[in-house]
Amino acid sequence: MNEITITPLGTVSPYCKGNMNCPGFLVKINEEKILLDCGNGITRYLDLAKDLNNLTIIISHLHKDHYGELLSIAQSSYVYKRLGYLENKIKVYIPEYKKIIIENDCVIEKDLMEFNYLKELEKIGYLEIIPYNNKTKLSFNDTELTFSKNPHQIITYSTKLQTKGLKIVYSGDTGYYGNSLVNFAKDANLLICESTFLRGQTKSEDTHLFAYEAGLIAKKANVEKLLLTHFWPEMEKQYYINEAKDYFDNVEAAIEGKVLRLKR
Repeated sequence: MNEITITPLGTVSPYCKGNMNCPGFLVKINEEKILLDCGNGITRYLDLAKDLNNLTIIISHLHKDHYGELLSIAQSSYVYKRLGYLENKIKVYIPEYKKIIIENDCVIEKDLMEFNYLKELEKIGYLEIIPYNNKTKLSFNDTELTFSKNPHQIITYSTKLQTKGLKIVYSGDTGYYGNSLVNFAKDANLLICESTFLRGQTKSEDTHLFAYEAGLIAKKANVEKLLLTHFWPEMEKQYYINEAKDYFDNVEAAIEGKVLRLKR
């Protein structure tokens, strides 16, 4: 029997509160561990140094609430390597990102400041920082990871994990109009989807989802289960569930440390 466990390590943004951290989901497939985003505070729910072994980290986009704990990962990986507890470098995939600027009438490509900062973490931690884009495909034994670009203030990617009989999609941050999630998450067993806003709140631009939009995406994509995340820290999570249920019934809110098991 094939089993995947998904442990929410962080579910709120843009700051931690109480036992809630910024975004991060640990997916375990046999001996492989894949961390989807690495927001502030998520190491509180990791079993260090055990969880650092065979760990791959995918950063959906270069906003600090989604990579803020990488400094702690870098520092701890350095220590555990020196102690002999960590064999292989932790691979950290970050979006390729170059901004276009014009200097003296010349078009110049420059790396985003955050991109350079994360690359520098290789110098202080036992990490390998690897750029990726929407054409990248990763394989871990019988598990394949693919990516799909979505609308946000900066380049951001959703991640799909497929293994024998199971499919999981993590939305990352995304707006509603023009996103790829309905097709990308088609017939998924689980859609982990951001739900930043509630009805009555105001979006200044379409770079995040209302909870009802997450429910609508889940319905159109015909997924089995919707797991909501990316909440405002001051808001009760039940409000997000209630709103998403206007369109999709099998929905719950991600809770730090609450393990979800998928079997086929």
